[in-house]
Amino acid sequence: MMRIIALVLFLALVLSLAACGDEKAPKKVKKITPKAVSKKIKAKVVEAPQGKKNEIKYKYIAEGRRDPFASLLKIREPLNDETEPETPLQRFGLKELQLIAVVLGQNEPRAMVVAPDKKAYTLVAGVKVGRNRGHVVEITESKVVVEERYRDFSGALRTELKEIALPQREGE
Repeated sequence: MMRIIALVLFLALVLSLAACGDEKAPKKVKKITPKAVSKKIKAKVVEAPQGKKNEIKYKYIAEGRRDPFASLLKIREPLNDETEPETPLQRFGLKELQLIAVVLGQNEPRAMVVAPDKKAYTLVAGVKVGRNRGHVVEITESKVVVEERYRDFSGALRTELKEIALPQREGE
């Protein structure tokens, strides 16, 4: 008799667990609406010849767009002005120049940098310096500020201020 009761309880347990299916609550479906496109995509519709089915072919028009296969690693393109001769300081990058002295006084401020060719050069406001044809904008007691203008990958003209700083002395 005990066996029959145990068997009935076991079957009741199995049936109750089998009745609990993996029914999930219905998910809420979120409608995604496309965002408005600011620029219209230009495509030319070309009709197929009459002997074929109604196939519509599209032709990509690249006028006014950047080349999608051009490398984005070539981010900066310096503004080249071929009319001006290149100065010796324009052969080096700004990171290669080492600021060693700044002189502030009654006249305009001056700074002295050492280039990798071991020559010292004097900087004043307006001097062309760096590979990206930058020019000195400001000289303070601890740094020289250089403004570089270049074109980025999209062709837009950008301006960036970079600094050449005096090295820190020991104990500072």
